Amino acid sequence: MRLFAFGSNGSGQLGIGHEEDVSTPTQCLFEQSEPSQGSQISTIQNTNLADESEIITIAAGGNHTLLLTTSGSIYAAGCNEDGRCGPHGATKNPKEPESDNNGNILCFRRIILSDPVSDTEVSKFKHVSATWEGTIAVASVPRRSSNDVVNGYDSDTEDRVFVFGSSPKGELGLGSDNPTPVPGTCIPSFPPTGLRITALASGMAHSAAVLSNGDVYGWGGARKGQLGKENREARIAYSPVRICVPFFAEAVACGREFTVVSGRGRFVVLGDGGNRWGILGIPESLSLQGDGQGEECGGRRGAIFYRYTGIAASWHGVYVHAAPGLGRVKPSTTDAQTDSDSDLVGGSIVAWGRNDRGQLPPPDLPTPAKLAVGSEHAIALLGDGRVAAFGWGEHGNCGPGTDSQGNVSGTYNVISLPEAVGVDGRVVGVGAGCATSWIILT
Repeated sequence: MRLFAFGSNGSGQLGIGHEEDVSTPTQCLFEQSEPSQGSQISTIQNTNLADESEIITIAAGGNHTLLLTTSGSIYAAGCNEDGRCGPHGATKNPKEPESDNNGNILCFRRIILSDPVSDTEVSKFKHVSATWEGTIAVASVPRRSSNDVVNGYDSDTEDRVFVFGSSPKGELGLGSDNPTPVPGTCIPSFPPTGLRITALASGMAHSAAVLSNGDVYGWGGARKGQLGKENREARIAYSPVRICVPFFAEAVACGREFTVVSGRGRFVVLGDGGNRWGILGIPESLSLQGDGQGEECGGRRGAIFYRYTGIAASWHGVYVHAAPGLGRVKPSTTDAQTDSDSDLVGGSIVAWGRNDRGQLPPPDLPTPAKLAVGSEHAIALLGDGRVAAFGWGEHGNCGPGTDSQGNVSGTYNVISLPEAVGVDGRVVGVGAGCATSWIILT
């Protein structure tokens, strides 16, 4: 598995070995440990993931990037001045610095930490997300007490939330007195005993997690209603608080100052009632306003009448993606799902929100197989294997061709792949972050 990146790179967050912005896909580098003389372990740079696993999550902060693989490994690159790229458990050659003179990591390095509670090394994770200056990672670790059976759940492991980086607005969930924690500190007493974390997302300064019982919790910035109307007055939630939603939650996405919670064909957008960028202006095809049920939890509630692959969020937009051939369904009020005669067709993107830089899909965009949404741009893997980019591209994250304002607006760029991809290379995934873009290849 290979990864190519392009776009903003001021702190080395592309993991390509330097700190210069690039507008064409450039191959990422990975640190790989190997034995050297005596008992020392040295590192080399490789262009492939060492364990041949697949990348399933690309999470991007303001100046750092996190990769989660199918084997549970997390790799990090970019700014590490506050430890947001996590600790590195392997012993390195003392002559090899872990970052450059500016505190940046210029190629992807695996996160390995020591959990003082269970006294175990943690190198396998389930979820990862990034705020502007922080990292949140979920791992299953040995339980602190093997005698507790709660909510009918009996297991030798429990989920724990490890955090790294800075927390000026409580976005790491550690309380008001811990703005820069020791990397690998856990959010205390979360999740509640007997529950697992099934989904995780972060915005610029807030995070949200879905639990195995369908509940949703969030922490960080709250004044815009992104953690629900019940938490708005607090302005900042320094520890996890429950976000009330009227259905069993299964997924979550975070914009800059709003949150989208979804499950079983239903969703709610939680955000500022001022609705500056139209985030709460759910399209009529998805809206429940007509039946008097549109208002919910301080946000707007809607329904999706077709099978969809997910809901994503930019800083100021919402994107519902239905992949080709998934068919249509009626939003369910129970665990069952039934077919529907909806007029909405799968294989399209329904999006709304800010569009002054072309952030929303252009009308001529071909059917996408996969979609990745960044802060102000998006990357699509088209059905024919090409990669398309649109939106704000001032840093090269939409390719070299932009208008005078650095945008790809009302149209899309087809991203040319470098010769290094080879004739056998096949694009299998895409990613998008804060003016950063990613292409995953075999």
